Amino acid sequence: MDEQKYKELPLFQHMQEKEIHEILLTAGCFVKNFKKGNYIYQENEVIHSLGVILTGHVYMVKEDVWGEETILVRMGKGDLFGENFACSPNPASTVTFYAPQAAEVLFIPYERLLRHAGNRNVLLFITNLISMMTYKSQNLMRKINVVSRKSLREKIQCFLSLEAEKTGKLDFTIPFSREEMAEYVCANRSALSRELKAMEKDGLIELKGRKCRILKKQG
Repeated sequence: MDEQKYKELPLFQHMQEKEIHEILLTAGCFVKNFKKGNYIYQENEVIHSLGVILTGHVYMVKEDVWGEETILVRMGKGDLFGENFACSPNPASTVTFYAPQAAEVLFIPYERLLRHAGNRNVLLFITNLISMMTYKSQNLMRKINVVSRKSLREKIQCFLSLEAEKTGKLDFTIPFSREEMAEYVCANRSALSRELKAMEKDGLIELKGRKCRILKKQG
């Protein structure tokens, strides 16, 4: 395994190559490659290893009783997935994870890692893991705040307001493409584009590609 490239991942921050190598051996980590459209974990499957995306993307999806799928989360390089199940006393997945494009994933068997929790390097790794899980939880709370709004305009306004708060400026770059933003606010892309144009016309925002400026109301 290439410990050098793992140093770039948030999960291994503040760790040297030798320490990363020890973690990989101690936990019995392994790497798997997935082709476009491959399932990684399916709903109801017991998950023992959390995944770290090395290349590509992974979608977390939920299927309803009519067979309709909804993308809940889109994850990319360095992101974790499956940790809420691998680290839980109830490890059966309630969602499906699949690769929308070719992806390379590092798998970390969590129970095996915990057997060595007294090891300094393992403790540092678990600290990083908890930090990442906390960050994901905060992002999920942000998304719930957005999608719980009643109208599409309210969802967009909430999303843009949170992005402005994150940067501390009324001028910022939207981190998503239009398609990704539509998925995030649980809307149709065409409907999202129409509403953004309407918001520009109403003097609420200015858009140039992903560049956005929130306009303050006058008076």
